[in-house]
Amino acid sequence: MTPEVQGLWARVLVRALVVVTAGVMALGFLGPEAALLVAFLTVLTHVLLWARSRYARSLFPEPVRGAGGEGPEEPPGGPEPPQGPPRSPRPRRPPD
Repeated sequence: MTPEVQGLWARVLVRALVVVTAGVMALGFLGPEAALLVAFLTVLTHVLLWARSRYARSLFPEPVRGAGGEGPEEPPGGPEPPQGPPRSPRPRRPPD
C-alpha cells in the first residue's frame, strides 16, 4: 500500500467532519440556507485542493536528475544569504 492509500479514509473522515462542523456553525449563526452554502463551498474547496495536488504533478513535472544521480547544478558560490526588509536611507525617529 502506498502512503496515500493508507491515510485515505482518515483524511476523508476528517474532511467530512470539517464540512459538518462548518455547516452546523453556519446553521447556528446564519440559518439553513447559509449552512447549505457553507457546506457546499467547503466540499468544493476540498475537491479543488485535491485536484490541484493530484494533477499538479502532470502539469509541473519534477526536474530530471542526471545519469550520475545528481540534481541541477547550483550557481558558483552557493546560495545567496537571505535579505532583510528594505531599509530607508534616513534613520527611524521615535514619535513625539
